[in-house]
Amino acid sequence: MDRAIGIDSIGVYVPRLYVDLTGQWATVRAPLLTGGDVEKLVGKVVDGVGVRRMAVVDAHQDCATLAAMAAKRAIDAAGIDPRDIDYLAVGTETTVDQSKSIAAYVLGMLERHYDLRLPDVGAPQFQFACIGATYALEAAVSRMRARDNSKPYSLVVASDVSSYPLGSAGEYTQGAGAVALLLSENPRVVVLEHGLGATVTRDERDFFRPNDQRSAVVDGKYSIDVYLDCIEAAFEAYARRFKDKVGGSIDQLSDAIDFFCFHVPFPRMAEYASARVLGRIWHDDPQVRALADAIAKGTPSADPRARKELERALLRTPLFRAAFERKVAPSLSIAREVGNVYSGALYLALVSMLERTRGQDLAGKRVLLGSYGSGASAKVFSGIVSPHYRTLLDQLHVHEDLRPESEGGLRIGLDVMQYERLHELSDRERGASVCPPRHEFALERLGTSQTPERTDVGYRYYGWVGG
Repeated sequence: MDRAIGIDSIGVYVPRLYVDLTGQWATVRAPLLTGGDVEKLVGKVVDGVGVRRMAVVDAHQDCATLAAMAAKRAIDAAGIDPRDIDYLAVGTETTVDQSKSIAAYVLGMLERHYDLRLPDVGAPQFQFACIGATYALEAAVSRMRARDNSKPYSLVVASDVSSYPLGSAGEYTQGAGAVALLLSENPRVVVLEHGLGATVTRDERDFFRPNDQRSAVVDGKYSIDVYLDCIEAAFEAYARRFKDKVGGSIDQLSDAIDFFCFHVPFPRMAEYASARVLGRIWHDDPQVRALADAIAKGTPSADPRARKELERALLRTPLFRAAFERKVAPSLSIAREVGNVYSGALYLALVSMLERTRGQDLAGKRVLLGSYGSGASAKVFSGIVSPHYRTLLDQLHVHEDLRPESEGGLRIGLDVMQYERLHELSDRERGASVCPPRHEFALERLGTSQTPERTDVGYRYYGWVGG
C-alpha cells in the first residue's frame, strides 16, 4: 500500500520592494516601448501580460536570502524541530555561485539562526530553468518513498530573482521570491499522487543564459509555443497513466481535476496553457467540435495556425470561461502582484489557489500541477488536498502582505530611480539598501582575503538581522 507523502507546510517570502507597472514606470518607459503611448503600455502590461506590480530585491538580498526566509517560514509554520530535517534541496536558475549549492548557504543561515548544527543534512541544488524546483521535489519525494530518509522531514525550496535589461520587452516580466515546501508522511496540506507524474524533455533554444551573460536570451514567441507543446505532451502522458491507475477516459478528467495550477511566467501564459489542456480534454465536446469545424473550413487542420485559431476562439467561449474562473483563476492573483519568480512560479500558484478559496472546503479535491522549464522540460503531476490543510492555511496570508504599507500590508513602492539603481547593482558594488534589513537574513559582505592563512575572495557571508 502506498504511503501518503506530500506537502506538510509551505513558506513564502516575497521582497517588500516593488515597482508599480501602471504608474511612473509606465510613463518613463512608454517613449521607448510604445512610442510614448502610456495607456497602450499599461494595457499591454495589465491586459496582455497580466501583471500590475513586480517584486524587486533590495541591496542586501539575493536568491539565497530569499530561500532561507521561505525555509524558516515553512519550518516555523509547521512547528517542527529543524533537526528533524535530513534533506534540503534548492531549485533555482539564478544561482549565486557556479560551484557551491545555494542549499549549503541556506543550511548555514538556518543553523546560525536556530543556534544548532545540522551536519547530516543533504543539501543539493537543482538547475533546469523554471522546472528545477520540481525536479528537486521529485527527488525528495522519491527518496522518502524508497525509505532512504533517516528523519521525518525533507525541505525543498524554489528561489529566484528574474532580471532582464532595462527598457527591454522582458523588463515587465521580472520578479523575485521564494517558496519552501516541507515534505513528510501523512502531510497536512497536499498528498502527492504516486505513479501519476509524467515528464517530457526536448533539447530547445527557447530560453537560455550563457555563462558570460547576466540576462537570459529569450525567443519569446517560440518559447510560448515550446511551453504549450511540452505541457500538452506531458498532460497526455499523465492522462494515460491516470486511465491505467484510476480509470476513466481523457474527457472525464475535467470532472476528476478540481483545480489546475500551471507554471506562471506571466498570468496570461497560464491562461494559454489551460486552453491547451482543457481543449485537449474537451476534444469531443460538441461546442469544441463546432469551433474546430468552422476553423477547418478556412485553414487546414494540420496547419499550426488552425490550432492557435481554435485556442483563441476557445478562450472566448462560456464553456472555457466558466471552467477557467472556477479551476484556474484562483491560482493567478499572486503572480499579478509579484511577477515571474521562475522556479517558484508554480508553487506560488498553488499558494494563491489555497488562499483564494478559503471559503470552500478543499479537503479531498484534486489539484493538477503543470511545471515547465525552458530548454525544455515539462512535468505534470497531481495531489489531493489533505483533510487537515486548514491548519497550515490559517498561517498563510500572502495576499494580505502584498498590499502596500499604506493599505495595511508590508510592501514599499520604488520610484524609477531607486529601482534602476538596484537593478544595476553588482555583487562587488552592493550599495545601500532602500529598506535596511530587519527580522530577516541578509548578505552582509563578500570575502576579500587572499593570504597564505586564509582565502575567501568572493565568498558570501550571510547573517540574521534582528529588530
